[in-house]
Formats: sequence, C-alpha cells, structure tokens
Amino acid sequence: MNGDEYVHGKDKEQLLASLYTDAEVGSKVFEQQRMGIFVRCTEDIQGSIDRFTMLNKRLSGQPLWLNIILGIFTLAGTVISVWALVKMPSA
Repeated sequence: MNGDEYVHGKDKEQLLASLYTDAEVGSKVFEQQRMGIFVRCTEDIQGSIDRFTMLNKRLSGQPLWLNIILGIFTLAGTVISVWALVKMPSA
C-alpha cells in the first residue's frame, strides 16, 4: 500500500476537504494530500499559461497587419497631398 488512494482521482476541493479529516497534521497521509494540492494547483497554473500562450500567439499577428494597412494609407495620403500641391495653380 503506497497511500496513493488518498490523492488519486481527487481534485483540489476534495483534497482540501479531506486534508484535516483523513490524517493527523504531519503524518504521511497529511503530507501526501498537501503535496497533492500543490500538484493540482501547479497543473492549473500550467494550463492557464498554456492557454495564454496560445491566445497570445494568435493575437500577436494582428498588430502587424494593422501597421501594414496604416502604412499603406499614410503613404497614399502623402502621395495625394504632394500631387495636390504640385497640381495647385500658382497665384
């Protein structure tokens, strides 16, 4: 018996609920449940980081296209302004 039954298949809430009822503070079962909570929290954090990274990769290309479009419009506006100044009749 390795004590895995105190942690295996339980989520954070179940581990927290049973942390102070299944074993005495400082016992092997208590420490196993406590470490199980740390592992579950770490898994949740890793999942959040992975989701954020995937979303960030998807959104990072959008400012590039926005800058390209703004650059094209700026260039077009400059060309039109210069053309208008050249074509303006002299007084």
